[in-house]
Amino acid sequence: MSRSQLEKLSILNTSNFSNHFTFSVVQEGSDEASRQVLSIEPASTPIIEDGQTLITSKNYDLTVSGLFKASTISSLQALADNRTSLVFGGFGLGGQILQVEGAMNVNQAFSETASFRFNSPREASGGYDSVTGKHSSALSYSTNGLAMHKWSDANGNGVANGWHKTAGTATFNTGTGVQTLTHTTTATLRRDLYLPFDGRTIYFNVNVTAVTDSGSDSTVKIKLQSFTGNGSGSDQTGETVISSTGNKQVSITPTSSAKMIRASITIAANDSVSFKEPTIELDNTYNFVEFNT
Repeated sequence: MSRSQLEKLSILNTSNFSNHFTFSVVQEGSDEASRQVLSIEPASTPIIEDGQTLITSKNYDLTVSGLFKASTISSLQALADNRTSLVFGGFGLGGQILQVEGAMNVNQAFSETASFRFNSPREASGGYDSVTGKHSSALSYSTNGLAMHKWSDANGNGVANGWHKTAGTATFNTGTGVQTLTHTTTATLRRDLYLPFDGRTIYFNVNVTAVTDSGSDSTVKIKLQSFTGNGSGSDQTGETVISSTGNKQVSITPTSSAKMIRASITIAANDSVSFKEPTIELDNTYNFVEFNT
């Protein structure tokens, strides 16, 4: 079905941020150079009555190969042997953002040449799980970095899939796809992403449908932060005050030391905000899409 090469890839153990690795496209003679390829292929294609083929499942695979330092090979081998749950983040050639969760396998390791090859395969039906709202492959490759989860409230808890609420009352209108947050004091809705930051600017967008700033004190905001640790070690921060409806955007350019970003929407006492279709993008043109492959 498709094969895509990635410009940049990161691997992170979110339980231990010291297990963090980044990989770039091959440059001859350079250390730690590699090739990263995402492939999506049919796993089964039974023939149906009219001669059409029905794809009931797909093979999703992220494969990385290259020349690495012995210390990198040893660390990656340990993660594979222990079946450590990892998050993979990457940037494609066309502005796509890769998000993958799962363990990895070691396919080849030749110590005499420092050559190493590993992958993270999985088979899934494709599309989003109706119970969790997460992509059935635990993978997304889209110009919207938030597309790992469908913009909906699958479990009915009032909070959009993949988002986390710190306080307040959250409701999700399944008919309009609008998320609302209200509270008597400060409250936040947020999403975290783990990416291979390399000087690119990251844009966070939301489509605001209603807003109440009870104190007229500019306390309803969208915010984008990068961190060198797990929500700690502040790297870069940007925020935009929400005072009207429509698309709102904030951007930051994380340094190469950053390991994660946090996109959030915050309110203060007696404020409220309603929004839909958020995105994390590498381009400043707002374009909400999901990963239905």
